Amino acid sequence: MAMSYRFKGFSRSAAKMLNLALSLAGQRGQRQVSTGHILLAILTQGGSPAANLLEARGVTQIKILGKVEQQPGGAACRPGPKDMMAESCKALDFAVLGAHAARMKEAQCEHVLCAMLEDPACTASRWLAELGVDVSAAAKECRQLSGQLVLPLQPKFSAPPPSRGSRASDKYGKDLTRIAAEGGLDPVFCRESELERMIEILCRRQKNNPCLVGEPGVGKTALAEALAQRIAAGRVPGSLQGRRLLCLDMASLVAGTKYRGDFEERLKNLLEEICREGNTILFVDELHTVVGAGAAEGAIDAANILKPLLARGELRMIGATTQQEYRRCMQKDPALERRFGRVLVEEPDPQQAVRILQGLAPRYERFHQVTLPPRTLEAAVELSVRYLPGRFLPDKAIDLIDEAAAALHIQSQDQPGTPTLEPEQLAEVVARASGVPAQRITEHQRRKLDLLEHRLAEAVVGQPQAVAAVAGAIRRACTGLRDTARPMGAFLFLGPTGVGKTHLARALASQWFGSEKALLRFDMSEYMEAHAAAKLIGAPPGYVGHGEGGQLTEAVRRRPYSVVLFDEIEKAHPDVQNLLLQILEEGQLTDSEGRKTGFSHCIVLLTSNLGARHLCGQSEALGFAAGQAAQLARRKELALEEAKRFFRPELLGRLDEAVVFSPLEGPALEQITEQLLDELEQRAGRSGYQLRHTHELTRELARRGKSAYGARELRRQVSRAVEQALADSIASGQAQPGQSFTACLQQGQVCLLPGQPEAGAPQPVQV
Repeated sequence: MAMSYRFKGFSRSAAKMLNLALSLAGQRGQRQVSTGHILLAILTQGGSPAANLLEARGVTQIKILGKVEQQPGGAACRPGPKDMMAESCKALDFAVLGAHAARMKEAQCEHVLCAMLEDPACTASRWLAELGVDVSAAAKECRQLSGQLVLPLQPKFSAPPPSRGSRASDKYGKDLTRIAAEGGLDPVFCRESELERMIEILCRRQKNNPCLVGEPGVGKTALAEALAQRIAAGRVPGSLQGRRLLCLDMASLVAGTKYRGDFEERLKNLLEEICREGNTILFVDELHTVVGAGAAEGAIDAANILKPLLARGELRMIGATTQQEYRRCMQKDPALERRFGRVLVEEPDPQQAVRILQGLAPRYERFHQVTLPPRTLEAAVELSVRYLPGRFLPDKAIDLIDEAAAALHIQSQDQPGTPTLEPEQLAEVVARASGVPAQRITEHQRRKLDLLEHRLAEAVVGQPQAVAAVAGAIRRACTGLRDTARPMGAFLFLGPTGVGKTHLARALASQWFGSEKALLRFDMSEYMEAHAAAKLIGAPPGYVGHGEGGQLTEAVRRRPYSVVLFDEIEKAHPDVQNLLLQILEEGQLTDSEGRKTGFSHCIVLLTSNLGARHLCGQSEALGFAAGQAAQLARRKELALEEAKRFFRPELLGRLDEAVVFSPLEGPALEQITEQLLDELEQRAGRSGYQLRHTHELTRELARRGKSAYGARELRRQVSRAVEQALADSIASGQAQPGQSFTACLQQGQVCLLPGQPEAGAPQPVQV
């Protein structure tokens, strides 16, 4: 004989109906009592207003019995009130609340039916909807029938609230299935294969725990939300019907555990409640946090508490973690790893990412009150792939759309109509986020690009071939014609000292990249030993400095749009050349911590003095311009041949061009001297003194400064002859602030005269 339970707060007929629901579930070996069993009990008992309402809408006992028979069962059992599923407990709570709202002491069968109809996610409501019943209309009629004047979910202030705050699952988790039923989750696209594999693992008898493993931003959490949406819609196998997906908040579970055993007690209570209800699937985002969570001296962590339940199939859990954390935490605990079925979540390709954005676009359009045309969605994927290589699709494309739409909404608040987000506005957001200009070439930039070669030639005198090569690389990059997987340009500068190799890199950083700070210079004399070469990518594990990043990789990561200069590359250890191979071919470099740094928006310059002895020799055809040109060309060939003997072919083959700098001759030396004197005059002006110079002085200093040291000897001559004279005059008090001076040549000597050059021949200042 079946045991009869008393249900406090319910009438005798309602309590009899609930006992019948327990009996009907037990006869079929279904230990968990759902609202479907209660619905069948109402029809089986019959004679109540609730049963009459259902029968009037064509719902019969046979139809509901067929639904119950489809649910998995086993040997006959005797479930009790503690075996009520969460949805059943919720319906009974609201039934009592509805009776109180109707000023009735006890809840009737119609109150129970009304509570079930008010919950569209419960099993009873879904079955009725599948049978063609208008659930909302039936709920309205049932409220009138039961005498309820207000909804159970909105009781009067005098009605006692339902006691749901004491449930551990509500306190430490979030019901994703309920949120999905309310439409609070974004739709998920292009993840059918991963979702099907996750469902297959969940339907296993034992070890039915999928673990979603993938890089950050590929959509692991979205897969769990997709499962919640399927459960809410009833599009899952029978063993998952009526389940709820609970997202565990591990921080809330650990917070406030002051004494030993508090955490274990909380977790045990939560797990016992979930196992008792039997209809909950636990979702743990960042699954690696359970390894070591709550562990203290003499205590066990959450992972060891979960292991027995996970192995026996008493608890279904979905985990999500990254590849790195899975390898670091999960694979080090084989006992925990084998209890999970690994589901790899790969990054979607650009075409799939566009489809995902198309599916999410309506929600972002409503939220930001903007229009997102298809061309903008395609541009978001393209720009994020090109300029945000350190992140993954679809997250980086979604973030780009979200930020650009927010900026457009703020800008157009006072404008009528709905603004349209264009690809150009996405490019502006990318430029701010990455530090790399992604906008299309404007008219101003086009003029700047057209004048770049001229401005570089003004800054770097006497090297037209090198200037043309670098300016051409910038043009290819800005017009979108270059290979985006490689650096913007890669050049080897050969030549004697002081001819402008490093100065060209500095001028390029200033003229095009906006500042000389964009020049990342690495003096290869600091990397002559094997262990020093490792500093570029970071110290390996076990060495001082590990974890601080590499000098090269960190500098490029902070400023991805820059000129990277490897000065005097021939002095570097051969290991540095090995690193350059990856940079020049793949456009990226992996540091000691496994992070990839992109060089696709950099210009890589290598300077070397190899072959300088060939370029600095005396000409054998003095007085004949054609002969001098042929002799210089021959010397450049000799310098290139020496570089080819020193550098490996695989490195030279990855360079765009090897440029040989010519030795500086008379006109170039005079022009450089003029620039050095102009710079000195500007420095004097900032100190309050006006300095001018004559053309004769320029020619004389250029003649004196001609040497194998190139422009450095010119700088030394200007410093000794003019700068020192002015400094001595200021120090001795002969020069007063605001006074004008002219540096000129008198009788072969450099003199510093007061006044302007056209003022005649005043007495020289004694220096």
